[in-house]
Amino acid sequence: MFSRAVQCRSWHSWQASAAFSRSSHRFAIPSWPSSFPRQVAQRQPLQKRHASTNFPDRNTVGVFTPKSAALFILAGVGLFYYFRYEKARLLEQREQERGSKQYGRPQIGGPFTLTTAAGEPFTDQDLRGKWPLVYFGFTNCPDICPQELDKMTAVLDVIEQEHGKIFQPVFISVDPARDTPARMGRYLKDFHPSFVGLVGSYDATKAVCKAYRVYFSTPPDADPAGDYLVDHSIFVYLLDPDGKFVEAFGQAVPKEDIIEKVREVVEDWKKESGKKAKPSLTAYTLLRHSITRFSFLLSSWFLSACVLGVPMDALFKPLADVLGASVDQIKLISCLLIAYPLGSLFIRVPSSKPGLRHLFNIAVAMFFFFPMLKLYSGFFQLLADIVGTYYIARYDTSWRMPWVVFAFVMGHLTVNHIIRAIYGLSYETMEITGPQMVLTMKLTTFAWNVWDGRRPAADLDKWQTTKRITDYPSLIEFLGYAFYFPGILVGPYLDFQEYRSLISETIFEDEKVKARAKAGRKLPPGRKRAAYWRMFMGLIYLGIFVVFGGKYNFGTALTDWFMEHNLFVRIFMFQIFGFFERSKYYAIWILTEGASIVTGLGFTGFSPSGKSQWDGAANVKVLEIEFPSNFKTLLDNWNMKTNVWLRECVYKRVTPKGKKPGFRSSMITFLTSAFWHGIASGYYLTFIMGGFITTVARLARNYIRPLVLPPPGQPPSDLKELYDIAGTLLSTLVLNYAAAPFMLLTAEDSFKAWSRLAWYGHIIIFGGLAFFYGGGTRYLQKLQAKRGIAPAGKKPAPEAKDARNGSPAANGDKTPADAKSFTMPPNLEEAMGSQK
Repeated sequence: MFSRAVQCRSWHSWQASAAFSRSSHRFAIPSWPSSFPRQVAQRQPLQKRHASTNFPDRNTVGVFTPKSAALFILAGVGLFYYFRYEKARLLEQREQERGSKQYGRPQIGGPFTLTTAAGEPFTDQDLRGKWPLVYFGFTNCPDICPQELDKMTAVLDVIEQEHGKIFQPVFISVDPARDTPARMGRYLKDFHPSFVGLVGSYDATKAVCKAYRVYFSTPPDADPAGDYLVDHSIFVYLLDPDGKFVEAFGQAVPKEDIIEKVREVVEDWKKESGKKAKPSLTAYTLLRHSITRFSFLLSSWFLSACVLGVPMDALFKPLADVLGASVDQIKLISCLLIAYPLGSLFIRVPSSKPGLRHLFNIAVAMFFFFPMLKLYSGFFQLLADIVGTYYIARYDTSWRMPWVVFAFVMGHLTVNHIIRAIYGLSYETMEITGPQMVLTMKLTTFAWNVWDGRRPAADLDKWQTTKRITDYPSLIEFLGYAFYFPGILVGPYLDFQEYRSLISETIFEDEKVKARAKAGRKLPPGRKRAAYWRMFMGLIYLGIFVVFGGKYNFGTALTDWFMEHNLFVRIFMFQIFGFFERSKYYAIWILTEGASIVTGLGFTGFSPSGKSQWDGAANVKVLEIEFPSNFKTLLDNWNMKTNVWLRECVYKRVTPKGKKPGFRSSMITFLTSAFWHGIASGYYLTFIMGGFITTVARLARNYIRPLVLPPPGQPPSDLKELYDIAGTLLSTLVLNYAAAPFMLLTAEDSFKAWSRLAWYGHIIIFGGLAFFYGGGTRYLQKLQAKRGIAPAGKKPAPEAKDARNGSPAANGDKTPADAKSFTMPPNLEEAMGSQK
């Protein structure tokens, strides 16, 4: 849960006070023993800290050398005219498309003046600004008119949910002799409430029918008391907000086809002219274009610096000095932002040429590691892991192969964790263990997917069947997967089948996607909107961290200033510190999620309103973490990709054949998670504390929650609402209390911070354990029995399947519903047994 996930390692901010500073190696890159002897410098306070002192004098080497300044100006001028040209070209293209759509369009519709059911005049101008759906009929119609109006009502129910109340259904009578305004009003009450009924004189009716090319047989001198039928055309006319004809739907057209057509034309109209009518869309478009242009300019600047030989650190040092951050931190964020325009270039590489896409990933990753981050040794360490895994998985066909790969890459990662600890490398230093943690998840998952591809399909569960690899990749494809550039530094982690579907774009071959995609494209609309919204939110969280995180963080609890406040104020401030600490995680994860979406990763289908959804690359859900209904919800929505990896590649794989996953499987998974994160003592304090928290949370959910639930079919009671409020409050309190050691790193500082909070987390957690294990469980069970509530218990797990085709140990087929988070250790109930 509170994992020091790889993604944010280099963004930890330390307290401003020099009294609590820790030693750090300045920009050292941990490598093999030959690179160990390096100078170690003392950390400076945040406000005075400089990223590096290893640069030449800024008067001799700086950002604006004559060459770089000249190229910068040329690049800026070039980009200005490029975007100006592109804007003119797009405008011309839109005008051509609009002209082609107008060509051959029938002249249907025109001015009219009729009367509403309320007796008020109504003209064609009253329809401007909305999408009219116009139908001609009469109230005495025995079957066809009611059927068509019912169909229109069904269509409106769907499209108004998707687009809002931008449609105006209109029913125009072709029987002026019998259809009065009052009669029209009574008739339309049985249909959609937004219907407007219109009647008029014979001449007015004839004129509007002529304008819409509607045939009707009512004679001019029809008797209002007569019993006659009227023949008329049966069409529903769709007009745009400018009053121009769009489409006519005959009686044989089903409502599904009408809905699909309306969706299409509304989206097209919005793209062509909707921006003028919606200021919010204009603001969004300007923001997106501004960010895109800035990203392209930034990319050009960096590439120009590489060509001219300008040191990258010299480009970033002024900004690092202003923000009080390290140069490595600024470079990391710059890489994440550059990934956005590079993602737009990636998506333009034809999917029919997968080799080019693989090479694109590799080239961008090398750009990040070499000129940007200067992780030369680190890159080749990653390359060794990748190539080693590729050939181990290819030539070792035994059941031991995934474990050999696991030991190989995890062992290498652990060695680098130890090196980092020995040399006291700070969180301000971008070094190789961050990307290596992401790569470890990818390589071990790949090994298991290959092994699953060699097993009988009948032995696999749903996830294993979907992800199994039966067609071994080429080396270039595997390198492209390993170096997938939006996630190479901080994630997100993805499995090999996800990568393959991204490269080939097979995920977008669904008929629903094709119906919504633009002509000549496979990707559904809405991708850029989703991506740049995440970019915007990521920068918001980054801004929160930059402004507040340096001064208000868990380390502040170690200062004398913190102790000047009373206990309740300290506890309250500590909750605020927790959000500021987590904001850097939110920033990094959300930024990289958006960059992945630009490349097409993360598509998860369409919402009920028809909008494309891009949640497949998400690693965190902020609101579920900051305002959790309970601790389990909080765990399930933090570091979600790591939870998937631990569940599928450890928890389910270590469970013996025919056994239900239990304490042993959970403990092995916990140890794997711990070693994956590192060796700092603070990590283990957080993990162990989390095990006790999950135990108390489960006991409360099993024995207290059933007592406050309302009977089936009844609304929640006041007691249930109080229980939910208490759950959110307690979850937030213990979250920040247990997460503190993870940020403070050492046991000494962790115990000191806890003591200054009067050990409130221990009181809540161990007080709860004492209650439940001291007789509270039995008391609550008696209350449940007295009220006729079924006792809490675990459902029997399904019989495990053979996971290794007869090998000594096999994985469980299913994961228990309450074992979805694996960054915490097993709870006490698994070791001691449930309280009965």
